[in-house]
Amino acid sequence: MFNKYFYILSKKASRKNLYQFIYKSLKKNLKKNHKILNIGAGGEIEEYLKEFSNNIYSIDIDKRRKPNQVLNICDNKFKKKLNYKPSIVFCFEVLEHTENPIKAVENIFAVLKKGEKVLVSVPFNFHIHDEPFDYFRFTQYGLKLLFKKFSKIEIKKRNGWLESIFVNFIRLEKEKNQFSKLLGRFFIILYFFLYPIIVIIQKIFTSDKLTTGYFVEATK
Repeated sequence: MFNKYFYILSKKASRKNLYQFIYKSLKKNLKKNHKILNIGAGGEIEEYLKEFSNNIYSIDIDKRRKPNQVLNICDNKFKKKLNYKPSIVFCFEVLEHTENPIKAVENIFAVLKKGEKVLVSVPFNFHIHDEPFDYFRFTQYGLKLLFKKFSKIEIKKRNGWLESIFVNFIRLEKEKNQFSKLLGRFFIILYFFLYPIIVIIQKIFTSDKLTTGYFVEATK
């Protein structure tokens, strides 16, 4: 029972502002006739997306996640193999797990038409996860380079510098070592207890150089 609550609280902290970003982006960009390509099937994020649209086609390299099509976003013949023509692409919490993020972004660019968008979330200062398939971290400057072919790109920080420090302590809850788990759970409680103070400190002592990750909205 307690494990479940700590899991939920850990996700809430580590995925801070993700669902808010998705919600605001969909309200702004999603139209009834949009055909959505979701890269990375299954999980809580896809379930959340389905609250907005039933017109979702998912791809994944793992058939156990039950995608509409088993396909690697880094495939050299991705556009030809994709059995779908999207008008908007979602790529949340995926790019760090791709073997070639440059190729992945190139393939996303290729399947979109002029004026169409891709929404992305990526980590920066964040605990290694889903190992051994966790390969990359991204700065805002690296993201500008990755999405340089797009006509417009907006990049937003996921959270503040002090929150990012707390989140990395919180992620200790994922470790096998029991003492690390206990420390992680202690920081989960501390984070939510001190959250108003954390926000105030971040507003007084500002920094643009530390966050757990970034959100990207790019237009072809």
